[in-house]
Amino acid sequence: MASTYSERLKIELIGSGEQSNSWGTTTNNNWSNVIDESIANVYAKNLNAVSSPYTLTEQNGPVTAANNERRQAAIRFYNHTSAMIIQIGTVANFTKVYFIINDGTSAGTITMRLGAAGSTYLISPGARVLLATDGTNWFPLNTGGASSTWRTITAATDNVYSGERLFVDTSSNAITLTTPAAPTAGDEISFLDIADNFDTNALTINPNGLKVFGSTANGTVSTEGAGFTLVYTGATYGWRITEK
Repeated sequence: MASTYSERLKIELIGSGEQSNSWGTTTNNNWSNVIDESIANVYAKNLNAVSSPYTLTEQNGPVTAANNERRQAAIRFYNHTSAMIIQIGTVANFTKVYFIINDGTSAGTITMRLGAAGSTYLISPGARVLLATDGTNWFPLNTGGASSTWRTITAATDNVYSGERLFVDTSSNAITLTTPAAPTAGDEISFLDIADNFDTNALTINPNGLKVFGSTANGTVSTEGAGFTLVYTGATYGWRITEK
């Protein structure tokens, strides 16, 4: 009986009576190239010049990490300057826990997607997220994908993402920030007037068709030194302040 391969990690399963003189090599390769990577490897994926959507590679047996990106324990995406969709190709009977590191630029969101049209999960730039999937849904296992670092914003307009923590510097100009179009209840974004200048050049928050501070109109923050966190509560009340 020829070898078969496990559905989740593509481990080579030696058939009965097969590889009588070489089964040890196959077993060792399974441990070193498959099980070891799926438990402990941090795989770095350079997304420079990679088209979106990008499907993670998957091959049977003890191939290199580059040839089976899907089974890696942790994946660090870097060098991308625009939004990327990262797709899991084969999702039938697929379950996995990933640690995802998004080291893209300020516009470089990562959207994890199951198949060509399945469930998605957006990861903001700078975020480190522990995610589980049952092949149908994504389940965040840490604090909603909050970034461990603060991003500084000086441009007059920018998009912000759930989980971000933002140093907003209005020393040179007022700033308008647009919140996500499809947030999930419980998503949070933190803001800090790093230059104590909101009273001169205000921060404007564009709720992107939803609500902020109880209204669908843009919200303005003009208090010097303001620091606060917005939490999305749902369509009825929108983004509300949870900390001042």
